[in-house]
Amino acid sequence: MAAVRTATRRGHRWSTIRLLLSQGFVHVVLIVMAVVAIFPFVWMTFASFKPFKELVEAKTLLPQTWTLRNYEEILNRVNFFDAFRNSVVAAVSVTVAAVFTSSVLGYIFSKYRFPGKEILFTIILSTMMVPFAVVMVPLYITIADFGLADRLGGIIVTGFFSTFGIFMMRQFMESIPFELIDAARIDGASEWRIFFTLVLPMSTSPMSALAVFVFLGNWDSYMWPLIVLHSLQRQTIPLVLSGLRSLYGTRYDMWSAGSMLTVVPVMIIYAFASKYFIQGIAMTGLKA
Repeated sequence: MAAVRTATRRGHRWSTIRLLLSQGFVHVVLIVMAVVAIFPFVWMTFASFKPFKELVEAKTLLPQTWTLRNYEEILNRVNFFDAFRNSVVAAVSVTVAAVFTSSVLGYIFSKYRFPGKEILFTIILSTMMVPFAVVMVPLYITIADFGLADRLGGIIVTGFFSTFGIFMMRQFMESIPFELIDAARIDGASEWRIFFTLVLPMSTSPMSALAVFVFLGNWDSYMWPLIVLHSLQRQTIPLVLSGLRSLYGTRYDMWSAGSMLTVVPVMIIYAFASKYFIQGIAMTGLKA
């Protein structure tokens, strides 16, 4: 019996050691991946406080001479405030419109029955496979014919509908019981009242996740605003930052400061919306 107990203890001990080793290995891998992901942001943060000469010559991460001159230059010499306002207007407008249209169409495709519904939905999804470069020229010609070239409206109206958003909201709204909707109809509620008072309140989490996706995509958008917007006063932040190369040469110090001013507001928004973002992804069954 003593030998059996000793063997059992040794077995438990080795099992515990193997578990600790496996967990330790996983944690080491995760820590390394986290450091690799976070390091560029840390480098950019410290680089934004370095003078240009120190940034290109020094080998240390921390600044030897801390300065706010980079932020002063980019705020005073570049139309940064106009670009920031344009980016906010464009990103918020597209986000609100895309979330609303995606919710409406997702509700229609999930809860309504009409001829050709699945075929139409398949056609809509197939547009996700079309590269943007294919539709770039005809899309620009179309908005130019409507007089939206070199206007914020030119980059806003093209983002009113999100194919991914329609798919995402449809996936979630299929889980809403038909009985709830039928009960509301029996009580005399109109279709729009059902949508606004019943469906939308139940869809806040996936709508929040979609809003984060759409906002980040439009906030960082570069190619389409570059094609549509020509005037300096109508440029967005990515265009202003890309223009620093031609204005100031390789001013990495100003790039870092401008990038920080661009990234920090997005990080603050995500910090408040992260809870709903994670819930929305989990509830729709999609993988981020």
